[in-house]
Amino acid sequence: WQWLVKKNVAHRIDDRLVLIGDHTQTPKDGRKMPAVTTLHQDSETGSKPSFFRGHHWGCIGLLVQAGDKYFATPLWASIQEGLALFTQPGDSKPLSKTVQVVEMARQVARAMGTPAYLVLDAYFAVGPVFGAAAQTLNGMKHFIHILTRAKKNVVAYRDPPKKKKHQRGRPKEYGQKLKLMTLFDSKANCYTFQKAPANIYGQSETIRYLVLDLLWRPVKSKLRFILAETSRGRIILMASDLTLSPVTAIQLYCRRVTIETLFHTLKNTLGGMAYHFWSQYLSPASRRPKKNKDQKQRSSNLIQTQNTLAAMEKFVNVQLLVLGMLQLIAKQLPAQVKAKANCWLRTVSTNTPSEFVTRTALTNILKNNLYGFAKNWITQLIRQKQKSRKNKGFDKKIA
Repeated sequence: WQWLVKKNVAHRIDDRLVLIGDHTQTPKDGRKMPAVTTLHQDSETGSKPSFFRGHHWGCIGLLVQAGDKYFATPLWASIQEGLALFTQPGDSKPLSKTVQVVEMARQVARAMGTPAYLVLDAYFAVGPVFGAAAQTLNGMKHFIHILTRAKKNVVAYRDPPKKKKHQRGRPKEYGQKLKLMTLFDSKANCYTFQKAPANIYGQSETIRYLVLDLLWRPVKSKLRFILAETSRGRIILMASDLTLSPVTAIQLYCRRVTIETLFHTLKNTLGGMAYHFWSQYLSPASRRPKKNKDQKQRSSNLIQTQNTLAAMEKFVNVQLLVLGMLQLIAKQLPAQVKAKANCWLRTVSTNTPSEFVTRTALTNILKNNLYGFAKNWITQLIRQKQKSRKNKGFDKKIA
């Protein structure tokens, strides 16, 4: 992480790094695999079940700009559900899945020694997420600023009116209640939208936006609400940074899609989720999706089962390390990668090659190196020694 900061490859906004966090799920049918739980995921594909058994991962990526393309360079991934087996009676209550991602981002930012923005989707638009990010870190409050999409039913409040003199009762904490989605069609002068050019998912267009700093009851403080209308529809963003530019916030949220591309590449290009570690000390669980409270597992050797869980996380994080190296190679050497890839692309979307093209180029380079080793005098000397009858160690047959 510190090496990435020194290389100055990260995309920055106001001297802050941009971290992207999200969850991903992968199905697992192993009966003796630790941390496998019943998961739910909506999908429009009829062949995918709504409930399945698998692992729930949380991931943090660093936004990196490579020419006209953006990458979410992976930093850390961990399993965040199904860990009740490893909790002791005296342990504190485990954090929710949303707060765990914020804590991961805090640890990453602390290791890098740089404040950051954390871009999340609407699943994280809850009070505990903003509360966890507002905690002091490295002697600085709001070391992590949250930017997330608000839910469509979000409501916020104006500042409360000043208490009149000699008025009975305690002063009001909140003022007028606003249903923010209704403001898009409001004709009041105080809710006049402004226009500005912006880059929305790689396309330049003119957007309409409205910025309001309002009180949000779950955090009992002010947040910046950005109402935007683009060619893709209407959206409301929430930011804990009250000085964040609205156009910058909208463009930052559009970069959040890079972590979805990261998950797709990890699963389908590298096979990073194709692990199958299991523990023989773990009691078998049913493959049929049931309620998690009915699927309690026991382990006769908890330490060995924890090692199995650690092996799964290490396997995935090594794959993330490889994926990050592919992205950095594509960023630093785009022309050389395209020259060595020798592959035909029907549509060239950007000047920066993808992870797949970079992997193909490295495969060709390694293959050519192996062919070249046959003519190397050291290789020929080793082969002569292997064929020599004098060396009895090489003459033995290995079963």
